[in-house]
Amino acid sequence: MGDTRIGIIYPGDGALDREFWDFAPPGVSLHFTRQPLCSAHVGLESMSGLVDDGTLEPCADSLKIIAPAAIGFACTSASFIRGLAGEAAIRRQITEVSGSPATTTSGGILAGCRALGLKQVAVAAPYVEEVSVRLGSFLEEGGIGVSQVRHMGLEEGIAEVSAEEVVRVGMETDTPDAEGLVISCTNLATLEAIPILEERLGKPVVSANQATVWHSCVLASVPWAEGFGVGRLWRANRPAAVVAAAE
Repeated sequence: MGDTRIGIIYPGDGALDREFWDFAPPGVSLHFTRQPLCSAHVGLESMSGLVDDGTLEPCADSLKIIAPAAIGFACTSASFIRGLAGEAAIRRQITEVSGSPATTTSGGILAGCRALGLKQVAVAAPYVEEVSVRLGSFLEEGGIGVSQVRHMGLEEGIAEVSAEEVVRVGMETDTPDAEGLVISCTNLATLEAIPILEERLGKPVVSANQATVWHSCVLASVPWAEGFGVGRLWRANRPAAVVAAAE
């Protein structure tokens, strides 16, 4: 039997394809398509444009030929910026065009928090403040309390942030009453930072790329061995995670 195919719709400036692969279980192949890049700056207007510019449907259609078992829309900010209803609309668009079940990065993060049983989290985001706070609002709308949202104030160059910096920001973002840590943005590398943060904090960490791949695998009914994966998320309650962000 061949690999389980998972489609990934990635913004045009996405630079971390390799990290998605590194999160994936054996027997899974990832197939990327990119939306045209309209702006390298991460702001409310540019992120809304990824949903409104008419490129989402052609990207979903381009994946239809390989009949992916699931498709992940791999942009956190564009999928949380309009709340649960906006996230659900993105999933519907992708599924209607492609015929495959779909998730988004924000939906995957929310599903991951639910699967881990987290009631309250701290949120670290690389964006400017006006974008970052929207993720906190999205999670709260989905029933996850947010103890703090820490923004890094970056409009570009997010892919160049080091693992050491991610660890530092994560440690500064955590609060005593947070049960876990959420790290946003599919252009922020977290593969190396997650194990360090989970050990130091004693709490689960849910990151953008990790959650995108994980939830796509859950929707695709991909099996993986006990103990597999970077982060506690891969050992969470999988059936509960199938519940999407908003239905």
